[in-house]
Amino acid sequence: MDVGIGKGWAGLYEVTPDHNAILGEFTKVSRFFYATGFSGHGFLQGPAIGEILRDLYLDKQPFVEIKQLSADRFQGSGQLRPEYNIV
Repeated sequence: MDVGIGKGWAGLYEVTPDHNAILGEFTKVSRFFYATGFSGHGFLQGPAIGEILRDLYLDKQPFVEIKQLSADRFQGSGQLRPEYNIV
């Protein structure tokens, strides 16, 4: 029996090469902060990311280490860490 499709939706899904977000301050442009590439987890992680960006903006140490999420990790031939978020 074919009941048909009532509704549908499609959209872009951000995925980085290592499936981890990109979060931090751009090293070549002062005070340029980025938070992207959450691979569908952005809405869930939004409150924590907001706190981290606030701390970076205020020159405070974020409550978690974010160095491993810097865009700089894609420079060179370093080993990328596997995805942190397993769903």
